[in-house]
Amino acid sequence: MAVKYHIHTKMMASGDHEVHVEGCDWCPPDDQLCCVGKFETSKQAMESAKKIYPDANGCHHCMPEHYHLP
Repeated sequence: MAVKYHIHTKMMASGDHEVHVEGCDWCPPDDQLCCVGKFETSKQAMESAKKIYPDANGCHHCMPEHYHLP
């Protein structure tokens, strides 16, 4: 089942843009999000997010497998 992903349009203090699964408790307000799309896997979502922001990083709460410390 496809899941919707969003990317934070404001750069984090760490210098990256966080990608979140829709509904993540740590998601910023809607006006600071860009929809990445619906994907079957988080890997597909990250590949697409990196086309928007090459420094995209997964949220350490909802996408820990894609979270990397800078």
